[in-house]
Amino acid sequence: MVSLTSSYRPAVVAGGWIAAGLLIGYSATGVAFDILLLIMHGVSLLSGDTGMLGLMDMDWLLSGSRIAALVAGTAAAVATMRYRRRALGACARCGRAADGRGGPDGRHGLSGYTRHAGYACALLAAAYGGLKAQWGLGGTFGLDDPRAFGDDVHLWTPGLGDTAVLGLIGVALGIGFARTWTPRFIPRWMPLTAAFVGSVMSISVGLLGTGMSVAAGLGLLEPPNHGDLGGVSAWVFQGIYPLFLTWGLTMAVAAVGYHYRTRGRCAACGLG
Repeated sequence: MVSLTSSYRPAVVAGGWIAAGLLIGYSATGVAFDILLLIMHGVSLLSGDTGMLGLMDMDWLLSGSRIAALVAGTAAAVATMRYRRRALGACARCGRAADGRGGPDGRHGLSGYTRHAGYACALLAAAYGGLKAQWGLGGTFGLDDPRAFGDDVHLWTPGLGDTAVLGLIGVALGIGFARTWTPRFIPRWMPLTAAFVGSVMSISVGLLGTGMSVAAGLGLLEPPNHGDLGGVSAWVFQGIYPLFLTWGLTMAVAAVGYHYRTRGRCAACGLG
C-alpha cells in the first residue's frame, strides 16, 4: 500500500503531465527533421557540399520553437516525476525509498527484455545506416532514379554519410545497453541522453510517417505520386517509417533497462 504525503496534489501531477505531453507532442511534429537539418548544415559548412539542403530549407523560427518545446516538455516531465516521488516519500532524484520501493533493476524479470531490445535496436540502426552509406558510396539499391541525389554524390554529402553515422551511433548504443557496457571515459549520462534524443526523433518520424501511410491506405489522404518521392523507391518509404518507430521504441526500452542496471548508489539519498 503506497501512502501519499499531505502535500500531494493530484491536480499538480495531472497538470504537469498534460503540459509535458503537449509540449513534447508539439515538438514531435518536426523536431526530428530540425535536429537532422542542423547536423546537415554543420556537415555542409565543413565539406562545402550542400547535398539535399537546397530542397530542405530550414525555418529557423519554427525549428527553434520545436526544439525549445522539447526541452521545456522534458523539464516539465522531470519536475512532475520528482514532485510525485517526494509525495510518495521516496528520493526525488532516484525514486528509491527506505522500505525497498524504487522500481525495477537488473535483478528483476524486465532485465532480459530490455537487453533483447538493445540488440533489436542495434540491428535496426545497422539496416538504416547501411542503406544510407551505400547511397553515399554510389549504390542504387532502393532508388528508382540512380541520380536521385545528384551527379556528384559522396559519403560526406549532407543527408547521406551523416545519417549513416547516426545509424552507427544507434548500433553502438543498442549493443552497449544490451551488454551494460560503455567506455570508462564516457559518463553514463551521455549514452542515456543520446538515447533520449534518438528515441524522440525516431518515434516522432515513425508515428508521422506510419500514420500518413495508413491514412493513404484507407483513402483519407492522397498517396504521393512517383515524382514526389525524389527518385527513392516507394517500398523504402513504406518500410522506413515502421522501422523508425520500432527503432525508437527498442532504443527507449533498452535505455531504461541500462539506467536501472547501472544507476548504483544515489548521491542524494545514499540508497542503492
